[in-house]
Amino acid sequence: MEIHLGAAHCIDPLAEGLDATVDAMLGGTAGLRPEVIDGAPLHVGRIPRVNEDPSLSLPLQWALRCAKTSREQLTRDVVNEPRCAVILSTTKGDLGPLERGDGAGSVLPVLAAAFAARAGLSRSPVVISNACASGTSPMIFAAGMIHNGRADHALVIGVDALSRFVVSGFRSLFALASGPCRPYDLARDGICLGEAAASVVLSRDRSIFRDPLGTYLGGAIANDANHISGPSRTGEGLMRAVNGALRNAACDADDISLINAHGTGTEYNDAMEAIAFGRCGMEAIPLSSYKGSFGHTLGAAGVLESVIALRALQRGSLLRSEGTRTVGLPSPLNVTLDHASAKGDVILKTNSGFGGVNAALILRAWKT
Repeated sequence: MEIHLGAAHCIDPLAEGLDATVDAMLGGTAGLRPEVIDGAPLHVGRIPRVNEDPSLSLPLQWALRCAKTSREQLTRDVVNEPRCAVILSTTKGDLGPLERGDGAGSVLPVLAAAFAARAGLSRSPVVISNACASGTSPMIFAAGMIHNGRADHALVIGVDALSRFVVSGFRSLFALASGPCRPYDLARDGICLGEAAASVVLSRDRSIFRDPLGTYLGGAIANDANHISGPSRTGEGLMRAVNGALRNAACDADDISLINAHGTGTEYNDAMEAIAFGRCGMEAIPLSSYKGSFGHTLGAAGVLESVIALRALQRGSLLRSEGTRTVGLPSPLNVTLDHASAKGDVILKTNSGFGGVNAALILRAWKT
């Protein structure tokens, strides 16, 4: 059974709209800007605050805008049909109530219920919060539901907003970069945080898409059980996730045209990825991270980066790894330092997160 993807939308620090974001990345637009948070200077990727509704939280507003635009790109609105799953991907959801002293108001089911009510859904969405693999995991989950006959379609939305809570958490781990992040670079020194929302529809029925994007070939999730926040030094979990995705997709490493990796810009994450991809025989495949363009968008990252990579490949482009100048890793990787012409149509997308979670997707872009 083929599972198709389309009706994608995104709201991020660069632009609103998938083509607008790809255009901005091709043009070298900077999405990371200096900002002082709790008295400390940082570079962050913040969505411009334009025409926001003060009565609704930012994550809710962005998720609703993504859902509305995705539904408009369908030949019929399948989202409220009984055989359509709706999945909300987020690491922290809406932390506004927590920062105002209302912890109960920030639990994820509250955001899900508010989304369902405002989007006119007959049921609340499933919420998947799986650390920094939150955006990749629900695409695997959605494809599994369709493959197993539990659904015909799925709307997946990833969303997270910047908050003092999240910034302070990464600061306590000494994980924040001193300037714009530089994935895989010899001088990398940490993460830049960002915020975004992105949506995509998966379906067994290709005819529902006005704007088809690609095909889901396979995916897998694996844990390395190494440390609560530190990645495996051997890349074991990521290697297992990638190999599992290849098996599920009936692909070989040679079939992959592009790796869009997690690439946070921290010393240990980037080194772990280099080791894992080397163990998978993928050191020569063009590889990029998009976090130098708009930061680490947490629960939105997997959805956002997947649809950007698909659209760019659909348009015949490999996007560069923004901020990377001199690659410095324990194992070789073919990091894309400049925009290039694409020579294939199959993407390996990976994300890794706290707790040792690693997720991998294999997607094929529909060429126009």
